[in-house]
Amino acid sequence: MRCTKDTRLTGAEKRIFAGHLAAEGLADNVWDLFGEWVSRSTPEVAFYYLKVHRGSELVGLGLFVQIKPFDLRTSYAALRKPGALNRMGGLISKLSGNSVVVAFRNLITSNHTRPLFFSAPEVEDAAMGALLAHLKADATADMVTIVDTAGNDELYRHADFTPYPSSSEAWFDVTRYRDISEYLAAHRSLRRNLKRRATRITVEVRDDVLSEEELEQLTACVGCSAQHSLVANPCQRFFEENIFDTDVYRSNKHVHILVRVDGVIAGFHTFQVSGLSMGGVLGGFNRELSRNNFVYERVIVTSLDYAIGRQLKRIHYSLVDNQTKLRLVDLREPCGLYFYSNSRLNRTVFKRTFKHNDVHALWQLENPGQVMEK
Repeated sequence: MRCTKDTRLTGAEKRIFAGHLAAEGLADNVWDLFGEWVSRSTPEVAFYYLKVHRGSELVGLGLFVQIKPFDLRTSYAALRKPGALNRMGGLISKLSGNSVVVAFRNLITSNHTRPLFFSAPEVEDAAMGALLAHLKADATADMVTIVDTAGNDELYRHADFTPYPSSSEAWFDVTRYRDISEYLAAHRSLRRNLKRRATRITVEVRDDVLSEEELEQLTACVGCSAQHSLVANPCQRFFEENIFDTDVYRSNKHVHILVRVDGVIAGFHTFQVSGLSMGGVLGGFNRELSRNNFVYERVIVTSLDYAIGRQLKRIHYSLVDNQTKLRLVDLREPCGLYFYSNSRLNRTVFKRTFKHNDVHALWQLENPGQVMEK
């Protein structure tokens, strides 16, 4: 098998993976967001398709982003705080100029599924092996980082990728509930909290184009969340500069849950519905307005109620990154972070600093008191 990079995915090529999508209950709009990112790529942040061919037959596909220079501050919260460490992180990133290839669900597949697709189950292991071999041999990449389900751990180990702990993917099995009242019956304190400040708080579900004023309020929520979050997007600046100009917010293709406090959006979450799945694209919360108003809880309950009413099967909320998500979601899918570099120095630095990495912090949030195996 051989692999090639590409910035196009034709309709005929998408149809090759129709069986893969059907098996996961997804529709072909799952390609939409990544297609927009590819079209908006820059020399510093380049999205691409990695295609696996067996002879002339396309049998596998990976969705990746290559970032150069990679900013270390997006991976270590301590480096994002204003001060000397922040300046040092920026300087090291600039001097090293490392190019990093990354794959994960959130930015790439709206959390619906792994960013890896195969024409048939029987080719998956071989095609996956070819993808990883190509990434290892890519002279333009100093490091490769993939967040994937832990069920594929052995494939990564066999390809000489080093596994590191990650928090789990959080999701709801919507089919458990006939009505939102069944979920609330199992979370009585949540039900009580949602009744508080009822006159000041409104929740709205929208599937149309938002106004400029609403987008400004969403932008403020995202900025506040980015400032206080335990984890940052590996291409955070690119993401913030582009997301509100994409079809996510300039069309009626997505679902927006808006929570207002005294008429101002205090928090939101945007989802893509694909087939029988509802995947989280982006959320943000203004802490000045959302504190003690249970805004995130209202988003979670409203999203589940929406999915039940439309007879969907799953809601995907991305990695566990806060206590509320950990407490309220039904199910968690174990994940791992898989790392490779040809450079012994990069491998050593990554290993010795991983305990300070954002992903490790998320793993500890989910596994308090546990210590990472050496």
